[in-house]
Amino acid sequence: MSFFSKLTGGLKKNANQGRKKVLKDERRLKSSRFNGRTALSVVFWGVLFGVIFFSFQSWTRTGFLNEKVNGYQDQASAQIASLNEAGFANSPAGDAYANQFIDTYINISNDEKEREERATALQNFLAEGLKVGELENLTEFQGKRVLKSASLYDVKNVNQDAASYVYAIEYELFNVGEKKEQVEVKKKNEDGKEEVVKEEKISMVDESLGTKEQLIVIRLGTDGNSFNVIEQPYYQALPGKSRVLAVQDQTDSSYQNIKVEDEMKQFATQFFTSYTTNSVDEMSYLMENPESLKALYEYKGLEDFVVYDGEKEGQYMVKTLVILQEANTGLQTKHPFTLVVSKENNKFYVQELKHTLGG
Repeated sequence: MSFFSKLTGGLKKNANQGRKKVLKDERRLKSSRFNGRTALSVVFWGVLFGVIFFSFQSWTRTGFLNEKVNGYQDQASAQIASLNEAGFANSPAGDAYANQFIDTYINISNDEKEREERATALQNFLAEGLKVGELENLTEFQGKRVLKSASLYDVKNVNQDAASYVYAIEYELFNVGEKKEQVEVKKKNEDGKEEVVKEEKISMVDESLGTKEQLIVIRLGTDGNSFNVIEQPYYQALPGKSRVLAVQDQTDSSYQNIKVEDEMKQFATQFFTSYTTNSVDEMSYLMENPESLKALYEYKGLEDFVVYDGEKEGQYMVKTLVILQEANTGLQTKHPFTLVVSKENNKFYVQELKHTLGG
């Protein structure tokens, strides 16, 4: 081969090698640019997706929290509305006040000074126009009464400024009397010697008359700041053992019927005697919704007895305080009653009985 041919072949070979190198470098550069763009795109879309995702999560969580807050606000508003509807008298403060009254009212000492102090304390609980003497008469009660327990049973007849608190109470009654006994004492005789002699010793003892369990209803009124007992408390038998200014009689006096007063007083005497001696079943012959205080109280009389004409012809409304005495004791309490009475088969029948002089 000639020199010229070798030279030409060498140049072609170098040219081919140079072209391959350029193409290889060119491919490497393009691949590098492609990888950079891809990474940048991935990062960009990843950030964008993250922003969108967390924004959505934040919006969802905010909506959830708003819904919860709105729910709490609605619940609080409902509770406030319920409290306003029930009135301040249905608050725990009413329960506490009624408890204090029961503790003062039920506990009765046999000591005269302590009874006077109790009467003063009781008067502070009572509304204007209601006196302690209109609740009870202790002149015949020579014993004492001790409260053992009291628990809230129910709250009823609730309005904006009054409520009736019903308590289940247990108390013990005692008869206080003298006890005479012979005791031995040492004394010196005329000779100066000691000898044992018997002497009579008189002491006061409490004789338990047993415990009682029943319901007591306390009607409280409020001016929004404080409470008062606005009507005489009254008692009811516990369910299962047998079948709430003071409240005043606001009935129009023009409806008063004096002509039938004697006849109705005679009936009322018979009715309340039965009320304290008959069972619930037996009282169903005398009244629409039978009640009874059998074995709990004895009927002792009527006070402030008034008769009005009823809404219908032949119907009468009786309002009175009934004096009831604790069985086996001299303790008397006065209970308010309103009776709606009609005549059926030539006999009087109580269509409605209310433990109040109002209404």
